[in-house]
Amino acid sequence: MQKFNIRLNVAGKSYAFSIEREKEEIFRRAEKEVNRLTAVVESQYMADREDYLAVVALQLAVRVLELESSRSLGKEIDRLDELNRRLDEHLNKLR
Repeated sequence: MQKFNIRLNVAGKSYAFSIEREKEEIFRRAEKEVNRLTAVVESQYMADREDYLAVVALQLAVRVLELESSRSLGKEIDRLDELNRRLDEHLNKLR
């Protein structure tokens, strides 16, 4: 994969990244989301920019963990559905 350089402005500071071209959109969307969340936190609290970014990082980490948990739960539900289907098949054979 060929990498290319982009610059993103996060919380008022410019950062250079070397990324794969197909990931550019996700990086740009992440830039906007971090800036949006930082603005929300900044409007609610009086603190340093580091504090705003720490709160945003925590919020995003919670979202990631919630998604991981829901995906794990989804897999468990799929397994239970499969077991239920197999149990139904078995019970139907017994009738």
